[in-house]
Amino acid sequence: MLQPLAFLSSLAGVGLALSALMVEGSGVDGTPGAVLAVIGASATVIGLLLLTTARLSRGARIALGVLSVLAAGLTALAAWFLMQDALALVMAIACAAVLAVAANPRPLRRI
Repeated sequence: MLQPLAFLSSLAGVGLALSALMVEGSGVDGTPGAVLAVIGASATVIGLLLLTTARLSRGARIALGVLSVLAAGLTALAAWFLMQDALALVMAIACAAVLAVAANPRPLRRI
């Protein structure tokens, strides 16, 4: 149920981070912090894809879940420091949604 929310918020985070990086006049265009926000949001998307599609052992699933939640949470914190409020909000939502997806012990059935 929360998988679509996690994917949409993570993808929105990538888009907003890319926008902050590339749009002139954003105040953080071209800065290393904006680059790290793009990397963190992308890591959240990749971790979420692996959590939902790959067959992982219990330990690997826990490790990947922790890393994905950290990526989303730290990207939200970085966005807050960069004064990109929309990105911070979207990544905070992604952090909560990824936590819920990672806590689900059984993957969704394929249709």
